[in-house]
Amino acid sequence: MRETKRTMMWYEFYQDANIEEHLENMAAKGWRLEKIGYLLRYRRAEPARVRYAVTYFSESSEFNPSPTENEETLREYCTAAGWDFVAAWHQMLIFSTLREDAPPIETEGAVKLEAIHRAMKKNFLPSGFMLLALFGFNLAMQFRFAKGNFPSFLADGVQLGAALVMLLLVSHYGSILLSYFLWYWTAKRSVEQGGQCPKRRSRFARARQMVLLVAAIAVLLFLYIPAAVRVGRGTLEYILFMLCGYGFLVAAIQLMRGWLKRRGVSAWTNRIVSIGLAFVLGAGITGGGVFSALRVHKSVQSGGAETEVYVTRNGTEQELRRDSLPLKIEDLQPIEALPWSYELTEHWSPLATLREGKQREYEDWKSLEYEILDVKMGLLYRVCLNDYVRTEELYVTRREYRAADPEPWGAEAAYRQVLDGEERDVWVLCRGRRIARIAFDWTPTPAQMALAGEKLLAGA
Repeated sequence: MRETKRTMMWYEFYQDANIEEHLENMAAKGWRLEKIGYLLRYRRAEPARVRYAVTYFSESSEFNPSPTENEETLREYCTAAGWDFVAAWHQMLIFSTLREDAPPIETEGAVKLEAIHRAMKKNFLPSGFMLLALFGFNLAMQFRFAKGNFPSFLADGVQLGAALVMLLLVSHYGSILLSYFLWYWTAKRSVEQGGQCPKRRSRFARARQMVLLVAAIAVLLFLYIPAAVRVGRGTLEYILFMLCGYGFLVAAIQLMRGWLKRRGVSAWTNRIVSIGLAFVLGAGITGGGVFSALRVHKSVQSGGAETEVYVTRNGTEQELRRDSLPLKIEDLQPIEALPWSYELTEHWSPLATLREGKQREYEDWKSLEYEILDVKMGLLYRVCLNDYVRTEELYVTRREYRAADPEPWGAEAAYRQVLDGEERDVWVLCRGRRIARIAFDWTPTPAQMALAGEKLLAGA
């Protein structure tokens, strides 16, 4: 029979009444609190009716090697009143008693509210706003990229997964801050009228954390990791490196902080060393992540296959790939016997698949480029099509797409690019839920249109 037990801390830092009620219920079941944090640790004991009291003291800190003089005075006062110190977490102090007649540690609602608000301002509010800003900035960057190239964003499971995780985190920390301030304003009105701080229901907080956890795991298991595996082994290695790296960073800081506390180092020195360690390790992990990401990017650009180095007449080196393309220039017309590079890059997500094909040579710079997008949902299909054929003002030029005859292509709809009123040999073709965009170096004949449409739209 196990003697210890751990549970998640489902309550917010300021939910003193909820935490007290939870600890009293656990004591009635035979579990007494030993340590509090993001995990609660209990030790088995005889079931008993134990009263708990949660109070907040601004001088308390995770960095203090020992309680301050004022905190010791507070503990002595509580002991004299029949309350035994149990555990501390930041500015939160927890006491317990078996005495039914032990007086409450705090009786004035205004005093308690002020102590809670000071504790929140010292630790959780600054970190909450910082994390909200950090994740919000990342999410804004993701949306900015999506706005400029929605089909590519939709078909990139890694980027889409990262954006969804950022959205979950922004929603999580935003709701935490909003919930606290709503409670604080309600409590402030209550104590101004001579009442006590209201007890906040904990179901919402627990449900929010469960939704965040389940949704984040679902995104990782069904979107982010499958997409990373399809991109290549290097991407999965990058993910594991970053997860392990930041896990190591958190563990190293915790161990360093605990070791310095046991050595009796001052809170100020402990904080500076911990911040310095976090900066050094964070910089190292970020640098390693950038290096790993560049390797992954190079692997993706090369299709994960070996490439051939070609030296042009001008003496420059170029990489040639030999990927299998659905459409080649030689399928449409004869080509010169020059070293051609055949490049196919695929992006996948549960919502869309994007294949980017490119054939080119580096002597006369002839090329054929196209994209093939398969969208899984009709609504997203319309959004992607609108993104492909949208009108844009590019500095001093205007680019638009005009409806063209789809019959030569064997398509259901076709659009031709027009740049400053001049038609270009760039086309967008549609059939079913497939969109193909192709750019020629020449004006295709009807026979070439038919063959290109057949190969690009096959299976749509």
